[in-house]
Amino acid sequence: MNEEKWPIVSIFCPDERKLGAALIAVQSALWVTIDKLLENEKGNQQLFDELAVDALNEAKGIVTTGVSIENEAETLAFGIDVLEAILDAKRIQIGLAAKT
Repeated sequence: MNEEKWPIVSIFCPDERKLGAALIAVQSALWVTIDKLLENEKGNQQLFDELAVDALNEAKGIVTTGVSIENEAETLAFGIDVLEAILDAKRIQIGLAAKT
């Protein structure tokens, strides 16, 4: 994350239930955010693609602390997969072509 513009997010004492709930909340927030951003731009493939690229680039730039490199890599890869799945589902829902 760009530390100059964005705060560092910390989750204390995470467990599977908390992380699952956080994932659901973030997915819902992302879903609504995309809808709001595209409200006046229905079918704007370029805008959606730019949003997806920016979101994925930010997610790929996340750095964690207090986690082994192996766990960090595995966890972040899973997070990227989830983000890509959410973006793909939204792309289908709003009728945009699959990114090639």
